[in-house]
Amino acid sequence: MSAIYADALATVLLLPARYATAGQMTQRIFEAVLAGCVPLLPAEVRSADALVPSPLIVQHATDVRHRIGWLSEIAGTDEHASLIAKCLQHLDPFRLSTQLEVLSYLLHHPESVLS
Repeated sequence: MSAIYADALATVLLLPARYATAGQMTQRIFEAVLAGCVPLLPAEVRSADALVPSPLIVQHATDVRHRIGWLSEIAGTDEHASLIAKCLQHLDPFRLSTQLEVLSYLLHHPESVLS
């Protein structure tokens, strides 16, 4: 998949309704962003703004078309690189190092879970 994403400017992250309702994201977001492919996320995904920068949240097909036009205009620029960097920042909570910090804290402070 990384080769496909590396050749693509953007992808729309479509999810089953049960995933969208729960805010459950698949590995596709990580595959896309790490390959430099901009993820567009439907607004109906719960907590969409926690997963992607707000300009990448789309309401309908017209939004997708407009975002792809905009991305085509900025492709290869500093603005495009900055957008990918912001996407990476949104994925920081999912990094193994972050997860290990949280787990370590919870193991050493079990009272914080119970309160």
